[in-house]
Amino acid sequence: MLSAWLTQFGMGINEGAMMKLHVFDSCPFCARVTTVIGLKKMDCEISPMILGQLPGSLEGKLERLNVPVLELQQQDGKHTVMFESLDIIRFLDQQDEPMLTCYKVSEALNNLLKRLYPISAQLLYPRMPRLNLPELSTPNALSIFVESRKGALSQPIEQALQKTEEYLPELERLLEELESLLDIDVLVSGERQLNIDDIAAFSELRNYTMVAELEMSERMMNFVSFIASRSGMSLYPPISQ
Repeated sequence: MLSAWLTQFGMGINEGAMMKLHVFDSCPFCARVTTVIGLKKMDCEISPMILGQLPGSLEGKLERLNVPVLELQQQDGKHTVMFESLDIIRFLDQQDEPMLTCYKVSEALNNLLKRLYPISAQLLYPRMPRLNLPELSTPNALSIFVESRKGALSQPIEQALQKTEEYLPELERLLEELESLLDIDVLVSGERQLNIDDIAAFSELRNYTMVAELEMSERMMNFVSFIASRSGMSLYPPISQ
């Protein structure tokens, strides 16, 4: 898939080309790309999308809505789009001196993220409507979100919010596993470089800052703050039950 996109984009970005990344702010896959853009100080417009609305420039270019979407407008008028977060990261990182040596998230981390999703969804989805997220900034977008989450949670989001204390112990246990996968102290001390697992883990943990009742360990918060400060990624205000 990436090779096909590279054929469309070309191996490099021409001088004067315009790049725009379409995102949902709370999407961890979008956060992966915006974190890399921030770390590398790249000239790329971050364009928040609204749930249920497709930007005009993407009309007819996507078989289905799948964020993030990188849009590239070359000076010669050639217009192309790329999706899949890791492919976008690889493409962007290789435009100048690469920051990363690998663009594949480890199997161990991927498996843990899959185990995290069912429990984190119960804690995150109920808080998102209260955060003034760009993707939920219209009544229609908010309605779509609330109705669609009922199926994902198997209960109304208000009910999930009320059960916060039931879900926290399992989330905290899984976060202990996550912490054991990350070589945090060596990263924060500057003894090693960031890798793709760090970026994927940060993009997940960033969302957990919206859960007021969750107390992440000092090491984990050091990890989150370390990457946030260097990438310019904002964290979320805590929302309580």
